[in-house]
Amino acid sequence: MSTDPFTVGIASVPIPNSYWVRPGQLLAGEYPGSMSRAEATERVQKLLHAGINSFVDLTEEGEMPAYDPLLAKLSEQHIRYRRLPVLDHGLPESPAHMVRILDFIDSELAAGRCVYVHCRAGIGRTGTTIGCHLIRSGLGSEAALDRLQDLWQQCGRSHRWPTIPETDEQIEFVRQWRESMAPGSPVDVLGRYEASIVGLAIGDAFGSMVANSNFDAATLVAGGGLRDAGMLVTGASTAMTRALAESLLAKGINDSDDQMQRYLAWSQSVGNIGVPQEVRRALAGWQWSRKKLAGTHDPANLDPHSLPRTLVVAMFLRSDPQAAIDAAVEASRTTQQSPIVLDLCRVWAALFVDAFAGVNKQTLLGFGGPAMQLVRQRQLKPQVKQLVEGRAKPCVDASDALAVTCVALNGFAGAKTLHDSLIRVLTSSRAAPSAAALCGALCGAYHGGDAISPELQRQLSEEAVLRSLARHLMH
Repeated sequence: MSTDPFTVGIASVPIPNSYWVRPGQLLAGEYPGSMSRAEATERVQKLLHAGINSFVDLTEEGEMPAYDPLLAKLSEQHIRYRRLPVLDHGLPESPAHMVRILDFIDSELAAGRCVYVHCRAGIGRTGTTIGCHLIRSGLGSEAALDRLQDLWQQCGRSHRWPTIPETDEQIEFVRQWRESMAPGSPVDVLGRYEASIVGLAIGDAFGSMVANSNFDAATLVAGGGLRDAGMLVTGASTAMTRALAESLLAKGINDSDDQMQRYLAWSQSVGNIGVPQEVRRALAGWQWSRKKLAGTHDPANLDPHSLPRTLVVAMFLRSDPQAAIDAAVEASRTTQQSPIVLDLCRVWAALFVDAFAGVNKQTLLGFGGPAMQLVRQRQLKPQVKQLVEGRAKPCVDASDALAVTCVALNGFAGAKTLHDSLIRVLTSSRAAPSAAALCGALCGAYHGGDAISPELQRQLSEEAVLRSLARHLMH
């Protein structure tokens, strides 16, 4: 690579109000969409023809007409789209958020992708981001601001707006930017939220692939891991978790009828293919009797399908751990009310709350976090009590809720990345998909986005939707 990758004039810009930061690698500029679909299509096509295959959108959801649905229609290759919003005319909500933006850009560049970073006009939020990128790349703060102005001259808008970023506060943010502004000590909760729900979906997809087909988990390792599985198709854990998250956001509380309506709509959309038998039974009972909590009470029924969706309850009520624990139980009752499973819902809700709070791994695995202490004060069922006291029997086949919990925790305990955690889960036994989903969710909740490789994220078509849900659940 050139000792000075930020060279002006090597490549022409694909749309007038844009500028190359790294020619052929990193482009910055204005929003590529438009109120006119024809104009949006033309602009996006020009960017794709210039080699852009990764879009970083700094606008807020709903701020501008969406253009990302065009990407799949205009290109046969998978085009990456990621929204990392910053308030218009403002600054990132925290230094950690800027680090997250820069980390994503760098990961895409390292993967050989050509990235387009944009906000609305390409002046304020984009200029702030590119200024910080220049500093991260080795320039001093004043040199970065000077180089930013040189790069900006490629942009047609520079004739009317001679310098960037837009506001004095944004310029000062760049001037003062240091990576040490975002140490690891303040927990990046939003990053963990996003990584947890993305991790759940990736785990669910691979778990479904192994459990519901003739796919041999051993080939995951022999083939070099999870990277080459193609686009991921998620299953029931992701669908029901999404439905519950959307219900919580729409209603603001646990609304069992609304949740069941959403589960029913999903089951009908897939023709019951991949819908757990216990969910089908509960939905049939709910439709017939309109009983709000239609899940089985059978103590011997340890179907694990309701465990993964405790994640979004923990996200929604993280600031009140006891409320999160109680609500996780109520959210399970719609389709599963076995006493042991309800206790395990309490355990998982507490694990997620503690992981979001930054409780260390040893304490998490020892069931010693603050939220977990609230669970341990209860009179738990003997099997669950044995689990949290470290006296559970080794798991052989992860088909019931207790074994699913053990296998998921073992996968999380022995690895630092989502990839390695899922390999451990999927090759340890013929695990139910919920085991991989829970392991992926806990791995993301604890490690954050650093645990999930860009390759795995690119394989997940639902990533943008899931990250949007995570952001909304945090508010």
